[in-house]
Amino acid sequence: MNQQNDLILQNLSVLYVEDEEDTRIELARYLRRRVGKLYTVGNGLEGLEKFRENPIDMIITDLKMPLMDGLDMVREVRKIDVNVPVIITSALSDSERILSAMDLEVVKYVVKPINPKELVAVLSDIGKKVLQDQQKELLRENTWATKDEKMALEKEMERKCAAILKSRTGKGPKKIQAFIQGEALSIEMSEMLTPMEKQLLGNPKHTTLVTYFRRSFYEEIKNELERSCSEVLGRSCSFWDLDQNTKENWESLRFKIGNPH
Repeated sequence: MNQQNDLILQNLSVLYVEDEEDTRIELARYLRRRVGKLYTVGNGLEGLEKFRENPIDMIITDLKMPLMDGLDMVREVRKIDVNVPVIITSALSDSERILSAMDLEVVKYVVKPINPKELVAVLSDIGKKVLQDQQKELLRENTWATKDEKMALEKEMERKCAAILKSRTGKGPKKIQAFIQGEALSIEMSEMLTPMEKQLLGNPKHTTLVTYFRRSFYEEIKNELERSCSEVLGRSCSFWDLDQNTKENWESLRFKIGNPH
């Protein structure tokens, strides 16, 4: 993949809905290294909830799932957003169900088993238009003057957030990526656990304990994080949520961006 496509994907947030756990984990691991922000869930009901709670640029969804299948989820999504691109993943045997989705403005169908490189190429092609539309909207709202300015702000927030973590724990994240989307900010980090936390995770029984400690830690420093982000953006920032996977050693801090100072 060329550098331009890499930059496109790094500015996209993607919702991936798949009930087969092994498939979901494997593809998510591949996508998470390439897209700006990835949300993964196991059924349409959870997918709809994630879509309502987070800024999503693109949806990848399976068809057959428990609780709520992919088509029913997309129907509900369309009541909220008629434009968000949807990619359906399906087996060839699902052709009849695919035909029933023709009125849902699905932009692409990907046949299982999924080829990750081909899927990423599809995301890049669709992402070009998504980013073009977002750029037009940003210019209309005058939120961030240019894409370059937005990326510069994200880089500065990455630097400041990493410095805060290192000063508090002695261990900064190996990888950190800030992502501004409209009135939302997410800061995703990987390889940020301290040596002691990693040692505790050697015993699976301690996973819940480490997860709790990490969440408590961010509650303690949230004011410092909010103040730092606000200084960079020139707008108020409030800590909203923490998405974490302690076993895979990654976390995502979420903020709501408020009014200019």
